[in-house]
Amino acid sequence: MGQIASDFFKKYGSAYYMENAFSVEELLRMGSHDIQEEYAGLMDSEESYIPADVMFSLLRDRAFFANLLAMRDAGEQVVMSNVSIAITSNHVGVEGISPEDAAENIIAFFEDEDDVSQTIRGAMIGNGGRVSKIYVFANGWFGVETEQLMDMSWVDKVEDGEIEELPADDDLYEPSTSYLFSDDGDLIATPDFHDNINSWMLFVEMFSAVHEEASAADEDMLQDIEIDDAAKNYIVFSDEVQHAIDAGKPLVIMESAATFGGMIYPGIYDFAKAMQKTVRDNGACPAFVAIINGVIHIGLTDDEIYYLENKRGSIFKASARDIPILLAKRADGVMTIAAAVSAAAMVGCVVACGSGIGGAQIGAEKSMDISTDLESLASNAVMVVCSGTKPILDLNLTMEYLETKGVPVIGYGTDRMPEYMVRGSGFRLTYRMDTPAELAEVMKIKAKMGIPGGVLVVNPVPKEYELDPVKTRMAVDEAMHDVEKNNVQGKAITGYMMGRIREYLGKESMESQKAFLLNNAVLAAKIATALRGKR
Repeated sequence: MGQIASDFFKKYGSAYYMENAFSVEELLRMGSHDIQEEYAGLMDSEESYIPADVMFSLLRDRAFFANLLAMRDAGEQVVMSNVSIAITSNHVGVEGISPEDAAENIIAFFEDEDDVSQTIRGAMIGNGGRVSKIYVFANGWFGVETEQLMDMSWVDKVEDGEIEELPADDDLYEPSTSYLFSDDGDLIATPDFHDNINSWMLFVEMFSAVHEEASAADEDMLQDIEIDDAAKNYIVFSDEVQHAIDAGKPLVIMESAATFGGMIYPGIYDFAKAMQKTVRDNGACPAFVAIINGVIHIGLTDDEIYYLENKRGSIFKASARDIPILLAKRADGVMTIAAAVSAAAMVGCVVACGSGIGGAQIGAEKSMDISTDLESLASNAVMVVCSGTKPILDLNLTMEYLETKGVPVIGYGTDRMPEYMVRGSGFRLTYRMDTPAELAEVMKIKAKMGIPGGVLVVNPVPKEYELDPVKTRMAVDEAMHDVEKNNVQGKAITGYMMGRIREYLGKESMESQKAFLLNNAVLAAKIATALRGKR
């Protein structure tokens, strides 16, 4: 067996024990004269460890890769940085790619080590085993074999004195689930292969062409931004958004009510520009959504931002149900999360961000006062990034409603439901994810499997901007008392209470809201970018 030791895949313990690895000199002598001259200083090295940059240079060297394929063609196993190279000359030919392409796919696999590791860990949730072998194929796909503990009855036998010697560590494990992933991290299949490289390669050759066609169709479904002819008179894209759509760039729909009709004043224009810049800096195109003169604007120009800033205090906060009314009246409106999600669904965008999700008001079990944010999420295939629930809600009832409607709530880097300007409530979440790639994968799978409805991602306010939970709860209680005292009703309750809370908490509340809105914009942009690209 040819073994090559380098920087990668040291995370899986016994799966990657290297012995009798090639020396650096032996590897360089498999390469061309050019590569030997480039690394002449290493030609006499007997070290078995090879730096990553040298390994990548060797893989890009035609002579070295030809010798690598010759070893594989002769039936010899090649384990590079603890990953089996499941490639032969015939395998490269069947895949319809050149040896140079195969080499670049191997390099890309190693360069994406962290994402590969995350993909494997995500697939193994509930497996209870450990990785025993990893294979990489010519097209960049990779296979993973796992193993799990065998029957542990020997422990009792040792304690009872029936056996004297403990089993060797490797004898404690038996083969478990195997996984095949595409080069973008999609789980393709779970074949029943163990330590059979040829079966793995045949399986990949059989499925790769079919999968690529299906993936292309799925990506079209996820990424195409378009509106039907009937809606064109009511929706307009800004030049920036239109250019992004034409170029296939990721797009983030941004709730406008929080920026233009909420607690952020003065300085609305500057903050709106900061929100846009934040999304751009993280690889996506920002698209505030608002209704101006009876037309839904996807993306706002500087003049339109000034226009909405000047109308703060008088402009209508539009929920989903209000959209056709405002269009018919040729009126203006800033969009809540419910309306923003509806607008996103109209144009085929699947990522949106906002402030805090609306929900069941305190006492909603009698009043039935439940925000249309929840219904809009349940009805549209959009992932919404927000900072949890507004602090004026009945959290338990809100979560029950989302569960009933089939909307998964995922904590980003947290196990507890955030409440707007407070990082964690007492409500423990069922799901947690820690990378934008994981969250993007959720939407890809929903699209591929035709699962309806949206996903709520709750992203805690940055710790340095969190408000004191006790003071915040006292402010909410005082605001609720004012609502009852002044008999505030219906839609006016949320705006009135949030204004009163700002008065009680002071400037810190505005700074906290700015911080979590920017934080949500960052995450939404990264999710949208992950949806467009490779792992």
